[in-house]
Amino acid sequence: MMKHSGPGGERRAGDAGFTLLELLVVIAVIALLASLLLPALGRAKRSAHATACISNLHQIGLALQLYVEDNEHRLPYCAMIPSANTNLKSISITLAPYLGPKQVFKCPADHTLFEKEQTSYEWNMFLNGASYDRPQDWLPETQVIVETIFGGRLNTPLLGDAEAFHPASGVWAGKNALYFEGRVARARRVSFN
Repeated sequence: MMKHSGPGGERRAGDAGFTLLELLVVIAVIALLASLLLPALGRAKRSAHATACISNLHQIGLALQLYVEDNEHRLPYCAMIPSANTNLKSISITLAPYLGPKQVFKCPADHTLFEKEQTSYEWNMFLNGASYDRPQDWLPETQVIVETIFGGRLNTPLLGDAEAFHPASGVWAGKNALYFEGRVARARRVSFN
């Protein structure tokens, strides 16, 4: 036998259904919780992308070390971005024998550049052909650029995000970069003071 709500919408004992008001309250609570959780989930996703990008750069750094060992401790001659200088190979082609799949050259936060360039990362072409471990052998122009713009060899990126794929804040530029000695970290904003 079915039980119905009494006068005024009150439920009788044993009634298992929800009233319209209770259902609307539950929906409102769920919407409120979702609005509180979505920004946190977005931040977690961006953080995961940045971590995967750092992992990619670390793998590229290992491949670059192998390349340097096979090429008289010299950095490769590569285009900064493949479409910017078609006379030079891209870093992804140069390091392909040491890496395997090209997916390592795609930053997970890059939704446009990789499709065109086949890499999310740009090579620091100021270092083309430079000695990896003997900065005293660098061209004077390279030495000036490294000292003036980047503040020294250890702060000079070899390779980094071509665009600010990650959130920028404070001194951080929203890019990840591979530095000498295989260090991978967030890139600082470059100041020309």
